[in-house]
Amino acid sequence: MLPTESMTPRRQLEMIEIMAELGGTDRVALSGSVIAVHLGLTRKTISRAAGFLTQAGLFQPARASWALTEVGLSLARLRRTDSARARLLLRDHWKDSWFQQAAVRFLASGPLEEGAFAKRLGAGLPGRPERAVYLVEWMTYALLIERDEQGHVSLSAVQQPSAGSAGFAPPGPGSQSLLDPLLGASVAQISALPDDQFVALMNAYRTVFASLTPRSAEQPTG
Repeated sequence: MLPTESMTPRRQLEMIEIMAELGGTDRVALSGSVIAVHLGLTRKTISRAAGFLTQAGLFQPARASWALTEVGLSLARLRRTDSARARLLLRDHWKDSWFQQAAVRFLASGPLEEGAFAKRLGAGLPGRPERAVYLVEWMTYALLIERDEQGHVSLSAVQQPSAGSAGFAPPGPGSQSLLDPLLGASVAQISALPDDQFVALMNAYRTVFASLTPRSAEQPTG
């Protein structure tokens, strides 16, 4: 399922935050009408957005209503305090999603123009082209892909398939690299790091990513 074309990803994130505020720590289910009133939208629009967010593991359906999953609530809370950790949480949560697997297939040989990538993602799926474009926005927010100033998208450094990996399968225990601590940590472990340790970890990975830049620049733009 692709995101609805009726709400931008930014507005869908606002919906998640409103549900966290109204539903509280118990993640009380809310009707589409209640959510719609707080967002100034129609219930139909809320229902359309809820389809993708349910499949993506951020919503769980109830009778004519929806509640946040634990991940959805954690995302809303982190967005208020630390946007970087919020994006890392979503990246970890979606690392095995169908669209991340598709991104590995489509971008393994090099960057693609954003529109061309969106078209490949949406191939064979129902709905208007904007739905696939919004999925690209979500993937960029979740750090699954990177977008440059020329409008090309590529796999983020931690999503790059290892050289010679057949079928681009996830690396086994013996094939991990300097990114081990971040890739092996759970969402809870990353989120629980003290601020100084989190910043130090991010600075260390920034150095690693910078060292990969010359090699990445040599990839074909296909």
